[in-house]
Amino acid sequence: MLFSERYGHKKTGMLKKDEMPDHLRTRIWNAFYEEIFSKIGNPEVQFINDRFDSLPYEYLKVLWDKLFRQNLQVVAKYDYREQVSMMYKSFAALDWYMVYDFVEFLAKNYQNVIVVKSIMTKIDTAFKEERSSYRVIQGLVVPLTSEEEIKEIDKVFNIPHKYDVVKDHHKKALKFLSLRPEPEYENSIKESISAVESLVKITTGKEKSLSALIERLPIHDAMKRGFKELYDWTSEEARHGRTKKPLSCGEPEARYMLIICSAFINYATSKFATVTI
Repeated sequence: MLFSERYGHKKTGMLKKDEMPDHLRTRIWNAFYEEIFSKIGNPEVQFINDRFDSLPYEYLKVLWDKLFRQNLQVVAKYDYREQVSMMYKSFAALDWYMVYDFVEFLAKNYQNVIVVKSIMTKIDTAFKEERSSYRVIQGLVVPLTSEEEIKEIDKVFNIPHKYDVVKDHHKKALKFLSLRPEPEYENSIKESISAVESLVKITTGKEKSLSALIERLPIHDAMKRGFKELYDWTSEEARHGRTKKPLSCGEPEARYMLIICSAFINYATSKFATVTI
């Protein structure tokens, strides 16, 4: 901790979720600039293994077209270095939630996974150091800060391929939680539970309820009751749309369900590897 933080001259608390101070915005831009935009119009770094790297130029065009919705004919009148300067001005004017869109857009549209991973790592580090209320998981900016929670959620994406449908629901739960400016908490909860239900179906080969599966797990009765009550809270009607009554939930409930369902999936898949259900 530096002098200004030790003696209270600099804010040390967590940033609000809709807060985008200049220092955080600048560090996000720097991550992009170092890995992509600095390569544009710079002959010394435009080649990889003696081959011209066109990806930074292509990505700049995609940003103008798909994210900023600019007229490419007008943009093309400027040279590439000018376009980078124009891009920074556009980035600097973005609303806080669009800055996070700018980050997520990269994972879906840049064709070099090594560069994407490097940028996401730098941005996640910036989030930690600048006390952002967000972290990067699987290319998504999500409202989580606990390293243990993040590891548990990310671990689901490493379970065996036969559980791919589980991963799909898990990824959707993350996406609904990370939507901006208005996350869809109820849908996130439904997808978290759907991930667990899919795990049940794959494991048993039948359309069994989660309660039925839990009864067959070699775990303590108190643990079984906890999972059952959590499952009952979301109810069959609410999850499958047989009633218009919405779930009473917000970010704390959606985040909790994502974390607890992640933990259950990781626990259950490890158990299934050694126990016959």
